[in-house]
Amino acid sequence: MSSDTVTETEDATPRGPRARYAAARDGLRSVPRSAQLALASLFIVNGATYVAYPLLAVKLADVDHLSAGRIGLVLTAFLVAARLLPMIGGPIADRYDPRAVMMVGAIARGIGFVGLGLLHDQWLFLGAAVLAGSGAIFEAPVSGLFAALPEPTRSRAFALENAVLNASVIGGPALAALLLRFGTQIPFVCSGVLFLLVSFTVLAIEPPAEHSDAGRSALAHARTALRNRTFVLFWVLMLPWWFLFTQLGVALPIRSNAVAGVGWIALVYIVMGVAGLAALPFVKKTIDRIGPRRSVAVGFLAVAVGLGSIGFSTNRWWLLACVCGYMFGETAVLYASQLIIAGFAGARTRASYFGLYAGSWAVGGGVGNFLGAYLTTQPLTATAWLVFGAVGIAGSAAFSAVFLTRRA
Repeated sequence: MSSDTVTETEDATPRGPRARYAAARDGLRSVPRSAQLALASLFIVNGATYVAYPLLAVKLADVDHLSAGRIGLVLTAFLVAARLLPMIGGPIADRYDPRAVMMVGAIARGIGFVGLGLLHDQWLFLGAAVLAGSGAIFEAPVSGLFAALPEPTRSRAFALENAVLNASVIGGPALAALLLRFGTQIPFVCSGVLFLLVSFTVLAIEPPAEHSDAGRSALAHARTALRNRTFVLFWVLMLPWWFLFTQLGVALPIRSNAVAGVGWIALVYIVMGVAGLAALPFVKKTIDRIGPRRSVAVGFLAVAVGLGSIGFSTNRWWLLACVCGYMFGETAVLYASQLIIAGFAGARTRASYFGLYAGSWAVGGGVGNFLGAYLTTQPLTATAWLVFGAVGIAGSAAFSAVFLTRRA
């Protein structure tokens, strides 16, 4: 299958809340039971992450009084673990049982977030951040399971995955807003408990029939992906995207806190989730029409406009409006890139591609953590947001100039 081809699964975008709910319900029923369970577990995992992670930078600054450099160090420790360890976890999931990788990831993230909430020493923070970050090995086996589905079920599963992730971005911060009434530490503890609970549900997920290959090592699966030159090129061209995406956990919470206080952070994330869900039908229609590759380039531009515009006003409602514009671009990039990677994936090397792709997030996001924390030292200036907008435009131009010219 070409990575620029998507099978159209709906003739028209559902109109109205009831129609969209019915379409989502029918879409969920149309995927296998294992995929349904994976989607449910992903909702809890991502929601639990957003109970705590949006508060992390603010807690480190306002409660633990860490400098911008040390905040960047802790966030980058989280990010590097979250995006480098899946490069190992993906091939292991292809070689052995993916459910074991998912369980280990959920338990590690649960312990890590509890530590980030209860500890106060900066070096212990680093250890907890690495543990919490390593929980991201949960994700590649789930994406590999969806990639194993035939079309059009595969495209539908990835659309449902994006809907689930956006819905969890609503639920997680909403729960965090309630828990903050009992103290800053409580959201982190609650997040950890949710992770520990979901770790036992993954055993009910049935892996793909050819989930393992006794004749090949995990290293062989990784080599198969790395020998795909188009995949490696895509990995490089997505570095600017992960630089920008990382600002959701750095620059955006800092800006929200400066504009309207810590309580506003949860509302910003809730609005993001709602906007992402609202954008998904239009994004899917766009991808069906112009293909995943062009959709990534368009998504880059939407992100550039959304983030770049934040710096033009300190009004809290302007911030929310810019976030809504950003979410169309984010949804397009994330959904389209999943379809592109699924197109690369072979019969028995699926999780490896998704796991190795996380390395792009580690590199681009690592730079984003440090530069984002540095640029937002003065949170009410426009400089950081103009830089982010310029990065988005440059990313779109590079992706269009290089990746859209390739057929493979």
